[in-house]
Amino acid sequence: MRWKNLALFILMFGMGYSLFQINISLFDTSSKKSKTIYDRKYEKLIELRKRFNPNSPDGIRIAEQIKKMRRLIAGYVKPDKPDEFYRILNEMKIPYGEKYSSYPPNYKMIELEKAKQKSLAKYNPLPWMERGPGNVSGRVRGLVVDPDDPSGNTWFIGSVGGGIWKTTDAGLQWVDLAPDLPHLPVSALAMASSNHNIMYAGTGESMFSVDVINGNGIYKSTNKGQSWFHLSSTIDNLDFNNISRIIVNPDDANVVIASTSSGRYRLAFANKSGIFKSTDGGNSWKEVYNETLIGGLGRVKKVLQVVATPGDFNVLYAAIDEGGILKSTDAGETWFKSNKGITDSSGRFEIAISPINSNKIFAAAEGSPTSNLFVSTDAGQNWVKTIESGTEPDWLSSQGWYDNTITVHPTDDNIVFVGGVYLYQITLGTGNSRVTTELETGPVHVDHHNLLIIPGTNGNFRILNANDGGIGLSSINATGWSKPTNGLNTTQFYGVDKMPGGSAYIGGMQDNGTWRSLENPIKTSNWIYQIGGDGYETSWHFDDPDKMIGGYQYNGIQRSTDGGQSWSAATNGLTNIGSSSAPFITKIAKTNQEPDLLFAVGSSGVFRTTNFGANWTLTPISTNWGPLSSFLDVEISRANSNIVWAGARMDPTGNIFVSNDKGLSFSPVSVYNTITMGGISGIATHPIQDSTAYILFSFARKPKILRTTNLGQSWQDISGFESSIVSMNGFPDVAVYDLIVMPHAPNTIWAGTEIGLFESTDNGGSWHAANNGLPALPIWDITYVEDEIVLGTHGRGVWSVKIPELGNAGVYKPLLKNLTQGPDGNVSINLRLRSLYDSSVVYVNENRFSKIGKTMIANQDTSVKYPVLSSQLISVDVRSYKNGVEYKSVQKNLNTIVIMPAQNSYVNNFNSLNSAFVGTGFQIKTHSGFANAAIHSNHPYLDNTNYTYTLTVPIIVASSNAYLAYKDISIVEPGDPGSVFGDENFWDYVVVEATKDGLNWIQLEDGYDCRLHNDWLTAFNSSSSISETLFKSHQINLLDTFNPGDLIMIRFRLFADGYVNGWGWVIDDLEIQDRLVRVENEINNIPKEYSLAQNYPNPFNPTTTIKFSVPCEGAKCIVPVQLKIYDALGKEVRTLVNETKSSGNYEVLFDAADLATGVYYYRLKAGNFTETKKMVLIR
Repeated sequence: MRWKNLALFILMFGMGYSLFQINISLFDTSSKKSKTIYDRKYEKLIELRKRFNPNSPDGIRIAEQIKKMRRLIAGYVKPDKPDEFYRILNEMKIPYGEKYSSYPPNYKMIELEKAKQKSLAKYNPLPWMERGPGNVSGRVRGLVVDPDDPSGNTWFIGSVGGGIWKTTDAGLQWVDLAPDLPHLPVSALAMASSNHNIMYAGTGESMFSVDVINGNGIYKSTNKGQSWFHLSSTIDNLDFNNISRIIVNPDDANVVIASTSSGRYRLAFANKSGIFKSTDGGNSWKEVYNETLIGGLGRVKKVLQVVATPGDFNVLYAAIDEGGILKSTDAGETWFKSNKGITDSSGRFEIAISPINSNKIFAAAEGSPTSNLFVSTDAGQNWVKTIESGTEPDWLSSQGWYDNTITVHPTDDNIVFVGGVYLYQITLGTGNSRVTTELETGPVHVDHHNLLIIPGTNGNFRILNANDGGIGLSSINATGWSKPTNGLNTTQFYGVDKMPGGSAYIGGMQDNGTWRSLENPIKTSNWIYQIGGDGYETSWHFDDPDKMIGGYQYNGIQRSTDGGQSWSAATNGLTNIGSSSAPFITKIAKTNQEPDLLFAVGSSGVFRTTNFGANWTLTPISTNWGPLSSFLDVEISRANSNIVWAGARMDPTGNIFVSNDKGLSFSPVSVYNTITMGGISGIATHPIQDSTAYILFSFARKPKILRTTNLGQSWQDISGFESSIVSMNGFPDVAVYDLIVMPHAPNTIWAGTEIGLFESTDNGGSWHAANNGLPALPIWDITYVEDEIVLGTHGRGVWSVKIPELGNAGVYKPLLKNLTQGPDGNVSINLRLRSLYDSSVVYVNENRFSKIGKTMIANQDTSVKYPVLSSQLISVDVRSYKNGVEYKSVQKNLNTIVIMPAQNSYVNNFNSLNSAFVGTGFQIKTHSGFANAAIHSNHPYLDNTNYTYTLTVPIIVASSNAYLAYKDISIVEPGDPGSVFGDENFWDYVVVEATKDGLNWIQLEDGYDCRLHNDWLTAFNSSSSISETLFKSHQINLLDTFNPGDLIMIRFRLFADGYVNGWGWVIDDLEIQDRLVRVENEINNIPKEYSLAQNYPNPFNPTTTIKFSVPCEGAKCIVPVQLKIYDALGKEVRTLVNETKSSGNYEVLFDAADLATGVYYYRLKAGNFTETKKMVLIR
């Protein structure tokens, strides 16, 4: 019997913190065969959740575990509230005492054009790099498939993060078609069927209860998307503030219908929605339907969709949020309700019309209490509510107001595909019955917004899907899903940080969680998934690259101490967790002076940790701290880590506070009295002047940047709005999110705004668009680490630029990057000398080991070799000196081993328990169910582990027959259906790796899980006993990865994430550039003559054993021996033995896993003896 454990590691709070483990047995002895193992795990977690307050730290962490079980199907932990950020963004622009923002329509475009006119010449162009992530994208709603491409692989998409993108190869590569437009959200796309050069793009997003993702009208292209112009009739027109859908008359490209919404939080009179029609290509519009009623959910009854009947543009339908269905029979000139039979109109509707019967119409509805599907078979005159035959799946999951989409099967209109949080297929039955089945969509992101059928051949089709993570695509009908988003860089970052000692990045994104890059990424590089939920601010420890911290909404902070390989909760003592006491946008303040010192904020005050999140203590602020909001921010002075700034507002309801004792106490600062402000949009500090700080705001016609030079005793507006509603010094009237002062040139200030980067070169006296090579991107976060400035944009991912002068701006501790032991046996002490030191010394075990002379270039990488004479634990640190001051790196430890002499080959059947392997989580033993010893992982293996087993014999890669062969059984948790190695939902895996330097381990083949073989997957799902009957053979060509003569070390690795485990891994009969040969009778039974036995078994599949004997001929007891395999044509296909052998009886295991069925011959040549025999391989 096999047991599986789901381990929930929960930190308990009190005087200290301890770790306890709740083991949920997933071994089910009942006869409930219909439930999968994941169903049982999910149910047990639901029961466990009942024991905790949902807003407690324990309850929140258990909720995350529950989300992960859903993630096993949907991709990753989904964000908590998809509209919460937009509510915050809206409120950020409303000053104290007012109800609405005063920004006029199209203000971003207006301010951008003004700034461009003032900055016609470039100011110091810089070598900006777009860093990706190439494999993570932001929300998409608009879709168009190019009808001129018969392959169906050319698509246009509208990104809510900003931009119109195109692919011509089904998503392998993407091009931004509108890089010069401000990053307005594009939610609706349409192409004219009569003229494919004509396209329309609608801006804004109308789905939220707070319409704050405001656009500004409609853009048009007359050259198939290559360029776009703004339709003047829609500019600054509140009626076109948000466009939800656009349709074009298939016979006349000038006839256009658009559903629009003005935005609830714009102005009181603008709370309306409607349908507009143009007959002149968008030059003018007529309102043909108007809706101003407020529904029961407190939102305007918005028109969110218009659709045309295939083949008849006179018959149109529209869907009204909380209003049901509208119909027009005169091409949209007039509209009437078509709701007969719709018994529940409490939520949002989406419509789809059958492509084979235009009278058959479907409406997917956000009902109460569950999702509804209504069907009409008479063109909307009557509707019937369908009833689920089994358990109601509620596919919209109470989130249909946000994600709701439907399309009809192209040849069978009793089948529809619907999307909410996940994707489903609904099949109509007899009467009004239906059966709803969740689709297995593999890596496709959750939260679905659009479905489009791409016709194929032989009745097949593909489904193109728009979702919160970009695009999903099925390969055949509704199966075989992929996420073709590589290079679709539309992610919206809240925070980003850089690895010390290299150009790698970690950042938190809206809708997508927290991800990390490898070193030196480009815009198409894949990043690595780290933390679920919405991702927020991050910190990469400035002195230790193995440590990083991030989190999800409401102070869900997590940390890693192993370079991002594993993460654990970092909230011990952080009592403000959850929506009732923590900001939605989790804030983390860091300082490079003391990287272990971090701060977070909540309703009770400021939380402080001095050990990089291991535990936190509260510094309470009760007076004038203000109401809980995501305006709460905290920042440590870049110049002096004793000074900490915190707060959310500067108005009568709240104040800004400052600490002079590293956050142990806080005092309120003076209020800026010239103009009443409100909630802040950020805090920044000066890198040299410790009494200087900046408070950022995002209100229209008011100061954007207030500066103090005396710790908050007084404030000065440096954005030019103090005496005028228009800036007097060139600063744009837009939202401001972040700011940095250049430490090497302190008169230069960069401000990140919603229309791009703005610069002052005279200490805030005047401003201009930086115009230094960076596009006009909304910049949410700016930081600099060592010699590199990094930007987190809200719609175009991460960008960075290296400025060498930055590296000379201060004196940093030397960076001990890592300790590695490679095939040469020496320890490589890899370090970066980050400043211009007078000298540096490497210490090993507190003893001086190596001195390094004067550092001539900052950020210089170097390596020191330490010889290993015995296996031991060594501790290493680096101490650098500048003007008599010592700067000491962190200390790192390494368990060294004595590396054995290099060999040309290595074989082991592990029958001897002594081994040349070292590592954790594995041992050589004879396990129950197995006749012989082998390498076994722990059974079962633990969650959240990374087991390795390394061969201490270095191998010299051969020029031929450079193979690594073994047999194994891998019963580890399967990834999601359709996921492949490298996907974030390819959960646990095993992999064989090799290295030339001990640092960079390279996979020899893709990692795999129990899905590699059907009987492995069956064993995982059935919890059956594991035995050697499940062994499978592998052979890897080392020359696919390395060159002849390379010296490498090899290891086996089992990776397990933190949630689900399995039986584990067993490895046997390892053969590296040689074959296993067993000597049977070495002393007492020396053969008297040469012999070659018939292989056994024969026929065989895929392994067989060949035995032969070598006698002692007089004094000649050692002879050269060759054993080779030939196919039926006489072609040599394998050399099993090619070396001298002493007299004895031998057996060789031959693995033909890579050969075809057929007759083969094996020939033994030993001394003067030669013999050949036949064998048969049957696959």
